[in-house]
Amino acid sequence: MSAAIISDSSSLIMVGKLERLDLLTNLFQQIIIPQRVAEEITAKEDGVAKHVLTHPLFVISATTNHALLALLDGTLDYGEAEAIALAKEHQMILLVDEKKARKIAKNMHLKIIGLLGVLILNRNHGYLTKEEAIALLEQVKAMDFRLSAKLETDFLSRL
Repeated sequence: MSAAIISDSSSLIMVGKLERLDLLTNLFQQIIIPQRVAEEITAKEDGVAKHVLTHPLFVISATTNHALLALLDGTLDYGEAEAIALAKEHQMILLVDEKKARKIAKNMHLKIIGLLGVLILNRNHGYLTKEEAIALLEQVKAMDFRLSAKLETDFLSRL
């Protein structure tokens, strides 16, 4: 189990809609949510914020790296920019799924993981069976979680 991770909104929303926060809490002792990400999920009326923001392992934090935040604001969306800035500031793993944000984070030498990586880690640690991981993949795809055919094939082969 890793100590902590910084999370963008997309994976939080997915695990929240699935009512499977355990997919994150199985693996991390603390999930840090950037202030902007908390605002994004709170603005949605899908009930996710209630589950996430009241869970004791989820902590809201704001970045102090305002220069990097300002630089990223013109390139990424509101929450992604702060998630990357906060991950860089604390040199922590970033949970992010959007392709553009992942590319920028990689270029900044940040360690990243996405929702599929979280499912694989849960499978590897025995929290999910292969069948459960595949079923969760199908559920998130039904919720408009976008992934390429190559990414899906890689995920299935890694299970």
